[in-house]
Amino acid sequence: MATSVAARVGSAGALTLQCSASKQTVLSTPSSFVPRFSRERVQIAAPAVRRVITFVAEAREESRRSTEANVGERLKSLVDRKINPIAIAAVNMLVACPALAEEKGKIFDFNLTLPIIAVEFLLLMVALDNIWFKPVSKVMDDRDALIRNKLMSVRDNSSELEALEKEAQQIIRAARVEITQQQNEHKKKLAEKLDAELQENRAKVEAELAAALADLEKQKEETLAGLESQVQALSEEIIKKVLPIPLPAKR
Repeated sequence: MATSVAARVGSAGALTLQCSASKQTVLSTPSSFVPRFSRERVQIAAPAVRRVITFVAEAREESRRSTEANVGERLKSLVDRKINPIAIAAVNMLVACPALAEEKGKIFDFNLTLPIIAVEFLLLMVALDNIWFKPVSKVMDDRDALIRNKLMSVRDNSSELEALEKEAQQIIRAARVEITQQQNEHKKKLAEKLDAELQENRAKVEAELAAALADLEKQKEETLAGLESQVQALSEEIIKKVLPIPLPAKR
């Protein structure tokens, strides 16, 4: 009886160690999914790619934290769970019954030990399946579903990025057209301004030229008038010197 109890305690301790090792393995597994991006590569990458990478990294980090929290809660509830003493006593009695038999078991002695071990194995499988494997698999499935949804949402955002890129191209194209129109208007206004200044300067030059020509014509007439009087006086003087007879005065 004591031997069977000690064996049960040892198997329970081994099971606890196995559960602890499994816990460490499960807890350490999600961390491998976390991408390690250096800050330099993220800064060099394009804004759209950097946004996608940051979004996926945050989703996976959040999934890893939720997985660790759920597994920790499951393990804590498993450790804190109290086993019914009556069930322990019944199991020990069932295990001890073959050992108290009068005939010792041989190598291939088929007695109640084999079905009891089979029942215990099945009970252990059912217990582990319900207490450990199903919750852990559920957490892993939830995590995979969350990551898959995040990735799908990121892929869905690609259409939004394409729409934003097209909108940016349209804005740039419209800005170029507007700048071209403004340049043409500015050139047109500048040409009109220069033409008006040219016409004004031409009118001023023509007016000054006309005034200068009128002044020259006036000076010419004055000069001709002065020369005519001088020629008349000079001709009379020459005639007086050449001809001794005085000419009759003009009436």
